Amino acid sequence: MRTKQMDIVDMPKFNDRPIYGDALAYPSNRQGSSPGSAVRSNTKKSKRRKVKTTNVVGSMIMFAAAALLYVGNVIAVNSLAKEVSDLNVQYRKIVAVNELLRADINRKSSLDRISLLAQEQLDMTNPKEAPTWFEIDREKEQELVQNQ
Repeated sequence: MRTKQMDIVDMPKFNDRPIYGDALAYPSNRQGSSPGSAVRSNTKKSKRRKVKTTNVVGSMIMFAAAALLYVGNVIAVNSLAKEVSDLNVQYRKIVAVNELLRADINRKSSLDRISLLAQEQLDMTNPKEAPTWFEIDREKEQELVQNQ
């Protein structure tokens, strides 16, 4: 025996007839009631939250601001590092010039050089005898100062 299949249009609407307090007499899934058809389970509903565009735009603006602050910070740190490096180079040059000047001062203030210049340019000579020490009477010194 062959059963005649009904079109979906000819089938009665079972979902419109409440039985036992909104319980349906037949399943609302007509595909599951006919033999040989695949049954798809719709028990798992996707709970997809709607995301507001203002939240997306706000988060993008926050991300852009954070990126700008980070890039600005990196640029500032790099410029400060370059400035420190330039100042270190300048400091080393100044220290080198100071060392050269100290060496020149030490060379020019040596006793041998000064005595040689004194003998050649000023015709000065070293004394042949040691100097003699004598004491001055303070009373006579005051008398001489007052008389002048």
